[in-house]
Amino acid sequence: MNICYFGTYDKTYTSNKFFLQALKENNISVLEINAHTEVTKLTTTAEMSWWKIIKRISRKYRIFTEIIKHRRELKNVDVIYVGYPGHVDVFLAYIVAKIFRKKLVFNPLLLIYVGFSEEQSILNKKSLLGKVIKTGETLAYKLCDMVFADTPYQEKFLKEDFGINQKKLRVLPIGADNTFYKYTPITTNIKKKLTVVYYGLYSPIHGVQYLVDAANILKDDKDISFIFIGQGNTFEKNYSRAQQLKLTNITFIHDVPQSEHPQYMEKADVFLGFLAKHPSVKRVIANKIYQGMALGKVVLTADAAVARSVFSHKENMYLVKPADPKAIVRALIELKSNPALRIKIAENGHKMFIKKFTPKAVGKQLVKYIEEIL
Repeated sequence: MNICYFGTYDKTYTSNKFFLQALKENNISVLEINAHTEVTKLTTTAEMSWWKIIKRISRKYRIFTEIIKHRRELKNVDVIYVGYPGHVDVFLAYIVAKIFRKKLVFNPLLLIYVGFSEEQSILNKKSLLGKVIKTGETLAYKLCDMVFADTPYQEKFLKEDFGINQKKLRVLPIGADNTFYKYTPITTNIKKKLTVVYYGLYSPIHGVQYLVDAANILKDDKDISFIFIGQGNTFEKNYSRAQQLKLTNITFIHDVPQSEHPQYMEKADVFLGFLAKHPSVKRVIANKIYQGMALGKVVLTADAAVARSVFSHKENMYLVKPADPKAIVRALIELKSNPALRIKIAENGHKMFIKKFTPKAVGKQLVKYIEEIL
């Protein structure tokens, strides 16, 4: 099988590196047609303007040069796989796929309309822009021969909310790159101390405010400390609140490059997933959950049907009531006082990761799906 990994995707972005590695580890020949465009996050309402979005889209069509450069090689591929973020790239990829008679596959990873309107709250669903984005995103999915969702719940949502034909949909977990998120077993197992790591975007879906509240409740417990890594649209609000509360048990790592993040993540005893109560939390599994499993940490995330469909509470995951600081506190105190439970959850989680969520494991499933449409 020969696959063309196509688009203006950011070659340094975690998901693209993961899936390129996944294909490589499954001995798939890959032709990259890429006009590298660095991912710059949309996190404020001001950035969701017609002009700024059009400006972003206009940058993407530098891909034309790459298509012309690789036009002869395109004849030898079987499938065109659109890299992340690729919702706009799908439209051009569709034309290329038709011209060269190739199948078109897309793994959106993020639902743009839902992400901006519900998860980040920076897009008004009822606005003209909101309606245009929803219509465009729906069309992008419908143009593809196959579209991936990371869970059955997300698959159902794509079918019902976006009207995507069930025959086009397949469930493929996000996984994590264990060459970046390296296995670093808990080192404080024999001590009743706990380092809790939050890693990711500060969008509302992550529920960082509940973690700040939990840290405030635990401010006199010298055996539990927190490390917050990353930035996002609720960062300033949460950072300011932690400063106002004079919380010395939180260390914020927000101004270092991603390449330096592992040294902080590896200190974790507990690695956090979603904490908010939100419709998306009921449908998707955060990629940082897989990252925590790859690292060999106890992963604590919101108790939701989608989480329970994959994981088992206190076996390979610690599930906690969403949007509840006191529930987080109770969970952390239990994990602090029971090192044996920490070891059990962390080791079982890592074993599950190795079996199902490595690049090789996910790539094997990806290849199997693609074979179905060739």
